[in-house]
Order: sequence, then structure tokens, then C-alpha cells
Amino acid sequence: MRTGVWIVSASVAIGLVTAFLLRTRLPARVVLALLAAAGAGIAWGGMLLRADPTPGEVAGAVAVLAALVPAHVRIVLGPVDPRGARPAG
Repeated sequence: MRTGVWIVSASVAIGLVTAFLLRTRLPARVVLALLAAAGAGIAWGGMLLRADPTPGEVAGAVAVLAALVPAHVRIVLGPVDPRGARPAG
């Protein structure tokens, strides 16, 4: 199997475990770093699967997914906080 597929698969697995199992158990900075690394890995692995991406495309994809994956998890699943959701008020 191609290297890019392995990188994408491992990154997705890390992202899923972090988002669903570790998000409320680890400090927020650790969770955000793991999710950002997972996003960067997804982008980097995906770029390895392309025929001939430019350096700008690779850098852009890695930067964008490193920011969007943590944001997506926060928006869809809720706070990244060991205490879970905080009560309103």
C-alpha cells in the first residue's frame, strides 16, 4: 500500500480517538495539538497521493487542515475541556 494511504489512515485514527475518547480526558492544549497533528497528517498524506503537488499546495493544505480539524471537532462535538461542557450562566 502507498505511504500516503498509511499516513492518512493513521492520522484519521488518531483524530477519531482524540475526538471521541480523549477530548474530555486530556488537557485542552494536548487535545488541540493532537487534532492539529491529525489534520496536518491527513493533508500531507493526501498530498503524497497526488501526482505532482506544488510546495505551496502542500503547505497550504497542511496549514488549513491543521486549523480546521480542531475547529470542526470543537463545533460538532463541543468543548475541548477535561471538565466537559460548562453550565451556562
